[in-house]
Amino acid sequence: MSNRPEHIETFVRIAEDLFQSDKLPEAGRAVASRIFERLRIPSDDGKRHTTRYPACEFIDAALAPVIDLPTQIGAAARTIKLLEPALGWTRRTTGSHGSDNYIEGHVHGMICGPGGAESRYDVQLGFSVMAPNVRYPDHSHPPEEAYVLFTAGEFRQKDGDWVNPGIGGGIHNAPGSQHAMRSGSNPFLAMWCLLT
Repeated sequence: MSNRPEHIETFVRIAEDLFQSDKLPEAGRAVASRIFERLRIPSDDGKRHTTRYPACEFIDAALAPVIDLPTQIGAAARTIKLLEPALGWTRRTTGSHGSDNYIEGHVHGMICGPGGAESRYDVQLGFSVMAPNVRYPDHSHPPEEAYVLFTAGEFRQKDGDWVNPGIGGGIHNAPGSQHAMRSGSNPFLAMWCLLT
């Protein structure tokens, strides 16, 4: 029996299904399985990062093409909108090769993780939003992670080519591997999960 708020529990269930899609690499599905196993037990210290950043204004535009779809992506989009007032917000301010507009042009919404709607420190489940024509910096971190795209957008790993996995598709970033993402002419939204 979960004592989570209903909208968080709904999002976790939908996200788990999306991260097990055959459109994700096997390694992404594997790390997601470990993350969602931990998420079966709610944990919340009540701390919230409530500062909203300018890129939050692009959430509605990013979700608009999918929010009415009778799919898991549509259900996740609708739940993000319901959760929006309770989310924690962060953004990156360092990294190499980011576009000049990347600081103001991106935001991360934390659903489960430090300062999020369910503030915890063993996993992170959230999403990134970028304004049009933003290149997120090259960066790396020890935790491995997986992404699922809600919009068009591209990812790059190490010095490889930029790839667009397609809506509902995703990528896996191995521990410590360099990666980046970028939006095109429309706002970008991708959900991610990682072990911490």
